Amino acid sequence: MDSILTVDIGSTSMRAVLYDIHGNVLHKCRKGTIPDYLENKHVELDANKFVTSLLSLLKESNDFSQENNHKLLAISVTSQRSSVVPVDSNGTPLALFIMWHDKRTIPLCQKLHPQEDLVFSLTGLRISPVLSAVKMTWIRQEMPDIYKKTAKMLGIQDLAIHTLCGEFITDQSLASNTNLLNIHTRKWDQDLLDIFSVKQSHLCDLVPPGSVCSHTTPKLQNATGIPQNTPVVTAGGDQQSAALGLGIISEGKLKCTTGTGSYLIAHSNTPVIDKKKRFLCKVGAMPGSYNLEAGMLTTGTVYRWFLEQFYSIKGDRAGVEEINKEVLSSPPGANGVLLLPHFEGSGAPHWNPDDCGVFYRMNLATTRADMARAVLEGIVMEMGENILLFKNNLGHIPQIHVSGGMTKFSTYNQLQADIYGCDVVLHSNCESTSLGAWISAVVACGLYKSYEDAFSTIHPPGTETVFTPDTGKTGFYEHLNCEKSKLYNAIQHMNNIG
Repeated sequence: MDSILTVDIGSTSMRAVLYDIHGNVLHKCRKGTIPDYLENKHVELDANKFVTSLLSLLKESNDFSQENNHKLLAISVTSQRSSVVPVDSNGTPLALFIMWHDKRTIPLCQKLHPQEDLVFSLTGLRISPVLSAVKMTWIRQEMPDIYKKTAKMLGIQDLAIHTLCGEFITDQSLASNTNLLNIHTRKWDQDLLDIFSVKQSHLCDLVPPGSVCSHTTPKLQNATGIPQNTPVVTAGGDQQSAALGLGIISEGKLKCTTGTGSYLIAHSNTPVIDKKKRFLCKVGAMPGSYNLEAGMLTTGTVYRWFLEQFYSIKGDRAGVEEINKEVLSSPPGANGVLLLPHFEGSGAPHWNPDDCGVFYRMNLATTRADMARAVLEGIVMEMGENILLFKNNLGHIPQIHVSGGMTKFSTYNQLQADIYGCDVVLHSNCESTSLGAWISAVVACGLYKSYEDAFSTIHPPGTETVFTPDTGKTGFYEHLNCEKSKLYNAIQHMNNIG
């Protein structure tokens, strides 16, 4: 049986999923890659342990494949974005990974802020400690001895690709999350390199996302058993790949994933640069495509926080069932309680790291159930603000495709439909990121003629659940969101006066 192996590298684990050519799962395995959270907002991961875990996953997958007479046609890799590690000319790590959510570069970002308008016009991105460029600047300034030995600055997927192929290659989707790729030319940009004091020789060669970037080496075969010259597809960043896995492959389509935070991604055929810098623009997972992206830092994690702080049941299933039941007992509008879900600062559309979470308009009649419902409503209304931005820039959006852990709660999905004012689509197959990598591989290898054909194979019509908005509730939540916006603006005014 022919098969495709996808490697999905997340923030705390990596998974290898073996699919057949029809998108059916044959085998799964997983390894933890939990980073160390240190003082001074440093978040680091041992790059050598990462490689060891990757090789172990590949070997386990290949062993299963060999035992069951599967022919491996290709390996497709997708990854979390913007972590950085310096390596020597052999690809050997010289330090620990500085992870994407590491905040050590905030002072550098503040110094570079006068350049942000230019950087945003070229990249579609703000200057941010999340992105790769300032991490490379920090390594040059703060680790001079290591910097002298550095041949390349790699992201996590770049190191994975080098482990597989022995080459320094990255795709434009991942590169668009560095602050160094010109979104218009899709090439490394000298002006950006100068702003961040990064050498182009330290960067990988660029290839289109969703392409066969190279082939596996004899060294990998010795370590894992995977046959030499197996094609390797670079499927792009995890959020772009998840959008592909949810069918966001033409204009007018948008996906919303709610996990620890939330990501909204809309498809565009051309770069869209928001002059007010409220949403970002990145290269999509399909060659020639672009994604408009709005990320919110704390969404699902606020619901989890509320559960842990206000409920005695700590077991995952029992606790979630209890809080979900109480949400149902509170009416729309949570008896007047409003939440601003900015518990770790705000992402899109406000982008203020100093914002805080706020419960507003509570009284002695307020119940825990009201607060729980306010958490859900606050999360979804925040996402609704960004969806409205996308609608204003792209036009009508008839459906929003949703994924993530919170979509297991049907009331949450209906709430999304009511607040967004359009149909919300939940697919039965929830493996969006690795399925996006599978789609990239089967199209790149010529097994399917188009991304649409591959998507319809894994998501046949009629297998999805559609949540239709209640127009009366949509109007109610539009009014409530206006109140939420007034509350946010009043707090900003108060902070500015202070």
